[in-house]
Amino acid sequence: MKRIFTSFLIVLLTSLCSCNLFQTRTPEEPNENSSNFPPATTPQTLVDNFTKSINQKNIAIYQNCLIQNISLFKFYPSADAFSIYSNIFQNWNLNSEITFARNLFSKFSNEESPEFIVNNPSFSSYSTDSTVFVADYELVINSKDNSINNSYQGTMQLVLVLDNSGLWKIVKWFDFRKQTESFQTISFLKAKLNS
Repeated sequence: MKRIFTSFLIVLLTSLCSCNLFQTRTPEEPNENSSNFPPATTPQTLVDNFTKSINQKNIAIYQNCLIQNISLFKFYPSADAFSIYSNIFQNWNLNSEITFARNLFSKFSNEESPEFIVNNPSFSSYSTDSTVFVADYELVINSKDNSINNSYQGTMQLVLVLDNSGLWKIVKWFDFRKQTESFQTISFLKAKLNS
C-alpha cells in the first residue's frame, strides 16, 4: 500500500511541476465576437450586429445574422438591378449571400473596411415572433479593387423572425432604389461580386 501511495505521489508532483500551475500567463486579447456582438435577443440587437458585421468585415457574424435555412432566406434586388442581372438573382439563396459577403470583405486590406451607414430606421408590423425593419442605407466602398469602389444607396426592408433558439434572424431582404437618388443600390454590388 505504501508503494502505491508513493508512486501516486511521484506522479502527482511531476504533473504539478511540469504544467507550471502557479506561473502567471500572458493575458489574451479580448474576444471581439462576444463583446462587440451580443446574442440577437431583440430585433435592434440583430440590426446592430448586422451593421457592425459589415463595418468590421466579420463573415461569421454576418452569416449568423441570417436565417440558417437555405430555402427560407430570400434576397429581392432592386428592380433596376434585377432587369440587368436577372440570371444572377433568380437563384439567389443563403449561399449566394454568404459568397457575396466573403467576396466583399476580401476586397479590403486589414486596415480598410467598408462603411455601412443606416439612416431613418424604423420597425413596423411588430409581433412576438416577427417584425419588419426599414431604413435608408449607404454603403461606401474604398477598397483595393477600383471596379467596385462607389457609394451604394437605397432603402432596405428586412423581415426579421425569431428562430427556435430564441434569437432574431433576417429571413428576407428587399432592396429598393431611392427615387430621388442616382446611386446604384447594393443589388448592383451583389451582382458584380457574384458574377
